[in-house]
Order: sequence, then C-alpha cells, then structure tokens
Amino acid sequence: MRNALAVGACALAIVSCAGGLTTLPQPQQAANDATSAAGACAGQTPPPTASPSSNAPRSVPIRKAPIRGLIDLGQVSADDMREPPYNTLYYVCRRAGVISGIVVNDTWASLQPDGRGEAIESAPIDRALRNIRAYNAKSAHPLGVRLRIWAGIDAPVWAKSIGGSPIAICDGDAVSAPSASPSPARFPHAAASPTPCPQSGQRTVGRFWSDAYGVAWRDLQRQLAQKYDTDPLVNEVSISSCSTLTSEPFVQPEDTYSKQNLLAGGYTDARYQHCLASAVVKDYASWRGTLLDYSFNPFREIDVTPPQTDLPFTETTIAACRAAIGQRCVLLNETMAKFTPPPSPAPSSSPSQAQGYYLMWAFMRSEGGDITFQTASPPNLLTAWGTNGAGWNAAVQLAQSFGASSLELFPPKNTAPCTMPPQRLWISGYTCFREKTLVGWKDAILRTP
Repeated sequence: MRNALAVGACALAIVSCAGGLTTLPQPQQAANDATSAAGACAGQTPPPTASPSSNAPRSVPIRKAPIRGLIDLGQVSADDMREPPYNTLYYVCRRAGVISGIVVNDTWASLQPDGRGEAIESAPIDRALRNIRAYNAKSAHPLGVRLRIWAGIDAPVWAKSIGGSPIAICDGDAVSAPSASPSPARFPHAAASPTPCPQSGQRTVGRFWSDAYGVAWRDLQRQLAQKYDTDPLVNEVSISSCSTLTSEPFVQPEDTYSKQNLLAGGYTDARYQHCLASAVVKDYASWRGTLLDYSFNPFREIDVTPPQTDLPFTETTIAACRAAIGQRCVLLNETMAKFTPPPSPAPSSSPSQAQGYYLMWAFMRSEGGDITFQTASPPNLLTAWGTNGAGWNAAVQLAQSFGASSLELFPPKNTAPCTMPPQRLWISGYTCFREKTLVGWKDAILRTP
C-alpha cells in the first residue's frame, strides 16, 4: 500500500523534504496601507458591496497555466454564504503585488434557481471577471482566477428535491460553541455535533450521490464550460461534485443526526465513493482546456460505527485524476496546518485523523505536478499552534514542504479589526499581516522544488 511512504522528517516536522526551510518573517499588525495597482483598486469596496458592471469581453482559446503563489480564497465560510457571493478585490488591493490569484465564488442556487436545464444566471461571475480584467490591465502583478461553484447546502431547492425531499444535516460550524469553552475555535468535522441538531445548525442537501442529481449537476457544468472554458482569464475551476457542508467533495458531516438522515435518504459510502470517483470523467467532461482543482481529504466512512478512515480510496482517486487528465488535474487540500504533526493532534481530533492528513499530503507530493493548499481557518491555526505567527507560518512551511505551487489564504471575514476576540488576539485574515511578511510567504511557495 502506498501509505508506506517515508514521511519521516517531511511528515513529522515542519521541514522541507528537499532540504529545509528558511525561517519566515514573523507577522505584525499592519497599518491601513492601501497599496493599489496604478489606480485599479480605487473603486473596490468591502464585501458585500457589488462592483459596477460592464460588457464582458469575448472569450478566446488559449493554453492555460496554473496559478502560482498566494491566492485570495474570497468566500471565507459556508455559514454566512451570500447568494451570490460578493467577490471583491477589496483585500487584494490592500496587498497588491503579493497576491497572484483570486477565487471567484458562486453557488448553484444562484446560477440555476428555478430548475434543471435553465440557462445559468452568470452575471455575478461576469461582474467579478470584468473587475479583475480592469485590475490586471493596470497592474504589474495580474491575477489568475480560480472559479469555485458551491453545491451541497448551497444547491437550489429543486436540486435538493431530486429523488425525494431535501435531507436535513447538521452544520456544526454554525452552532455556537459552549460559553464555558476556553477556546474560540471549533473543529466541526472532527467531533460529533449535538443530537438533535440545534436549529441554528440545521441545513439541507440533496441526494448528491444519485444518478439523477449527477445529470443535473453535469448540465450546470456544461453551461459553465461553454462560457468560460476558453476564457483566458479563468485558469482553473474547482471540482465540487458530491459536496455537502463546504465546497470540498470529501468533507461530509459525521454527527449522528446527519448520519441517520443521510442513511434514511439512501446514502451509502459505496455510492458516495462512486460519485467522487466519477467526478472528473463524468461531471467535468465539458471542461477541456481549463485546469481542474480537486480537493482531497482522507475519506471517512460513516455507514459504520464509529466512522473510519479509508485513506487508500483517497489515494486511488488522486491517482485516477492524474491518469484521466494528466497535469490538468491540480491536487488540492483545504485544511493545511489544522493539525500539528502526529502523534500530537489538534484539540478534539484523534491521532489517526492527524496522521491520515500527513500521509495524504505526502502521497500528493509523491505524485508531483501542481499541488495547491488552502490554510485552515484562522482560529484553527491559532488553536493548533498556539500563536498567530506559529499557525500562519506553519501553514506556509508545511504547504511548501509538501510540494505546493500555490496557497489559498483567508481574507478577513468582515471589516472588523484584526484582533477578534481581544482575549485571544486571533488574526482574521491575511491583510492583518505586513506586506513584507506576505512577500516572504510568497517567495517560500514560489521556491517549492
């Protein structure tokens, strides 16, 4: 089994497999320095304000390249997802010259609110692309675009109703932590959510594993590909088939409330695995020129008690993605540095879960090619590593050591100060760091062997 990879110092310490890392600059609170790219940032506003619209340029065929460096991930959580998401350059403009790309987000519910086969409502995506084109035209550091469509809890009601009524699940991240908890951070997918689920955490999904649901999803992708596959500005599109709570296909709830409802709705781990295994060759077959980012996690079996990890399935799916589309398959994971090296896992997480991620990251590196990561959320970084400097720098160092050519960073969740809550002083987004610190991060990622 390929789990026997010699993770050694690569897996169990924050050290590059290729020979070590230089200590990265330590973060400091940044002043309100509003660096802009020759005036292109002047019209940008904080979310959720939409940017002005204009006519979209005609797409032209082009050979696309992956985004390299640091990427603004845009929408920071599913809890408060707006439809459509706001997609702003506000934070990029405050660190112009350091950020190499941006994620343009939209939801299936926003794109096709009324029914299968409906022409997509792509105005929010087009507006975002127009603003990025205007920025790039005046910037010495143009942005690449990663397009990400959220399904799961952000699918339209009609899609959630294919094959039966929408299925209730619990979004543990939306449930307030107990007031007695000493930490503001939570680990929603590592521990079971309350049963029954509090109303604040109740969400619904469709039968994402079913053939009928898949047909509807593929129609959406066909329309998106028809419009953006030959657009030179859209470098990459994220695979989000089979997703539930987030845009990550391999993430699903493990709490008893969600599990019981999913199983009653016809879910099985085997059907879920079939959905994941066919995402590239079936769901995204219409995309022929754009790179596909596939976000992987160690697969979790939930139709057994207690849930078990099936890492070989994840590894097989990674290899199959590369076998199907070659280097167009960009390997992605969105939990970088949530776990300290095993056998010392993050709070509320088992050693086996932490070890599974380090083994998966090592397997991704062994596959070579383009690999991209997203940092864990800021409160998770703080809780796992003890300080903001250690957490954010660990994410960069680990990403580099496991072969990342790009790294998605959290922008602030809102326009609140960078110290929230004050008793723990956790940093809410990358613009809370000085540009000099981000330059060090970018250089580290670009030096990845």
